[in-house]
Amino acid sequence: MLAEANIIYRLLAGKPIFSGFNVTNRCTMRCRFCSVPELPHRDMTLPEINHALDCLKGIGVPVVGVTGGEPFVRKDLADIVRAISDRGMKTTVVTNGELFDRARAEELKEFTNIVHFALSVDSLDRGIYGDLRGKNKSLSQILPRYLDSIQYGPATAYKLNIVLGPDNLDELEDFTRLAEAFGLYVSFIPMNVAPGGLHRGREYPTFTPEKRALVAEAFDKLREWKLAGRPLWDHRDFYRHAAAYMRGDTMDDCMAGRLFLDLRSDGKLAFCNEMDHFIDLLEVDRLTWSHLQELRGQWEERIHACRTGSACCYTCSYNVTATAHNIPAYIWDYFRLKSIYRGR
Repeated sequence: MLAEANIIYRLLAGKPIFSGFNVTNRCTMRCRFCSVPELPHRDMTLPEINHALDCLKGIGVPVVGVTGGEPFVRKDLADIVRAISDRGMKTTVVTNGELFDRARAEELKEFTNIVHFALSVDSLDRGIYGDLRGKNKSLSQILPRYLDSIQYGPATAYKLNIVLGPDNLDELEDFTRLAEAFGLYVSFIPMNVAPGGLHRGREYPTFTPEKRALVAEAFDKLREWKLAGRPLWDHRDFYRHAAAYMRGDTMDDCMAGRLFLDLRSDGKLAFCNEMDHFIDLLEVDRLTWSHLQELRGQWEERIHACRTGSACCYTCSYNVTATAHNIPAYIWDYFRLKSIYRGR
């Protein structure tokens, strides 16, 4: 409970509670909506990662989200999670599941600092899944193996991550029922539609304004499901942001750099994963809160331009922001869902 209290304090104080961390850009898949594998950043060594984590620890970041690329491409992933744990920081892990099995689950079993462990899946239809995530990627193997392997992994919340776009719009009920059946949670994330940024997807000629309006309606429905107690992971108001994003509205302040940061695989730190880095942690001895505030002030105009261009609506941005703006709802939903979906 002390960790949760610290997170709530930092939310109220406007201090970062989360830093995403692409431990590698390498990936076994080539998803149509993701350009991470095309980014040139190298992988840090474990000693370099330790230094970067010391910098994040120095400014009090309590949660580091391990992602990629595909994190399990790195054979030392358990050592990275241990380095996070040794600093008293919590973590989240996201995988595409292709390299995840019982053995990799058992490597992480000892860790008690994993907040959630997510499988990115995007469709339960084999054809749509293959089209979105790259041909010859077998959903029929990945999903059952994930559901089996988590029984051997750490005691934490397990969930499904779905990027919601024009091709999988009709699968909301299927994913939610699957989560309910297996004691999982589920996150629906809107597909990027704005130009520019570091994580742009491919062109989607089928993602017409009419389709975007339908996706917006889907997020309105998801908010109703969240309020009804279905196992949706994210803050109830995140779905409002996601619907507004799909409708092309100018987004509210995302609080990039105040509530969240983004650590690249090569040690460079950005205010969010849609922007270029503002500092290389491997070139500094430490990072202080006052220095972070000073640097963010220098980037204020660029952050504002990014937001008004509606670059993104990620859970690492607008979910965190929604939580900060409505903490009572977060606390209520958290304990309500814990009592219903105990999972592991």
